[in-house]
Amino acid sequence: MGNVVVFGNQKGGVGKSTLAVLYAWWLAEMQRRSVCVIDLDTQANSSKSLRQFTTGLEASRLFDQAAPTPLPTGGRAVSLVASSRCMADVELARPELVIPAFRRSVTRLAQDFDAVVIDTPPALGLRMSAALIAATAAVCPIELEEYSIDGVTDMLKTIFGVRQRHNPQLRLAGIVLNRFNPRSLRQKAAMQELAENFREFVIPARISIRSAIPEALAEEMPVWRLPKTAAREASAELMRVFELLQQRIDCSCGPAPEREVWA
Repeated sequence: MGNVVVFGNQKGGVGKSTLAVLYAWWLAEMQRRSVCVIDLDTQANSSKSLRQFTTGLEASRLFDQAAPTPLPTGGRAVSLVASSRCMADVELARPELVIPAFRRSVTRLAQDFDAVVIDTPPALGLRMSAALIAATAAVCPIELEEYSIDGVTDMLKTIFGVRQRHNPQLRLAGIVLNRFNPRSLRQKAAMQELAENFREFVIPARISIRSAIPEALAEEMPVWRLPKTAAREASAELMRVFELLQQRIDCSCGPAPEREVWA
């Protein structure tokens, strides 16, 4: 069974989709693992960046409880199960029917791929709940701003609640510091606050604001393929973060979530 890794934060604009896409590329190109990416976000940013890998299957079909959906197999390095306009309608479905169906679909995918990466919407709802219930690991990207830190607290409560009630296999792989500006005193203060409150959950590396990252995604390629000095610097930061994340994910020994870090 492959790992099922959810990228989530209940606050938008923190680079969740960007990191999910680059992590999938890193797994495929640097780790030689087969990866299935599921885009549950109606903004469909992951689907746009990875459209060259589309399988033709829409992510909304994974919630279909009526009949088993034909799923892609791990023949390619990356396979995309894309978002669509129908995705928002999933929130109106009956959770007791569609969440077990989604979990079964993801379990079948995890049998054929080395990893399943799920990009979630930036709000708690049926789709995020379903993703966490189906996952083995959760990654929480954060931008070092006041509202983003508040969002981390809410996300940790959600992750630990799902683990306790629905999915004891779920682990918090880590909080990823994204879009860091080393010249910002406000961000440095926020980083200190984060370290004081969530030290054992924070990945001890950070990703700076790098123009090469959105430039590469606009070209539908990972940043390490761009022939630029700025791209090399961005790649070094990303790869360090992904290596540390993967160590936690592969050993399934992330920090125990029972500690109430939000108290």
